[in-house]
Amino acid sequence: MRVREDNVRHLENPHRAVHRNIPLRFRADPEWPCALLAACPRHATTPLHDLPEMAAAQGIATLWVKDESARMGLGSFKALGGAFAVAHVLQSRATETLGTYVDPHEMTTDAFRDIASAMTFITASAGNHGLSVAAGARIFGAQAVVVLGRAVPEAFAERL
Repeated sequence: MRVREDNVRHLENPHRAVHRNIPLRFRADPEWPCALLAACPRHATTPLHDLPEMAAAQGIATLWVKDESARMGLGSFKALGGAFAVAHVLQSRATETLGTYVDPHEMTTDAFRDIASAMTFITASAGNHGLSVAAGARIFGAQAVVVLGRAVPEAFAERL
């Protein structure tokens, strides 16, 4: 759903009755986000490319470039942030709702998708973050609304 900033005051939350104040607990353990992202069906490791000629031209021993152009079909390293946040919130909500810890690999079950389908994520963005939030919501079965500024090009709005 596309909403221009001049329409924001008219937005209503269709899931207001379902909303609860859930404290988000971002964990410091680096294994947890890796497991969460690994559960995402669109996540994949992006390649590293060795560029010895460019390294030599810069007078350094080695130069590696991480190619993020195919990240989740969105073409940006920023594709992880919004999708990760959506997955984290959904996992937290499912864990609370079901009364038991929802392992990241259980995030494709019918019970999880039922919980996700009752949630809508709203963000304001003029670029890749909005794409990432929308993609994360779509992947896990939730809804997304991205509020766009007037200056956002129409071509980008259509891509979104």
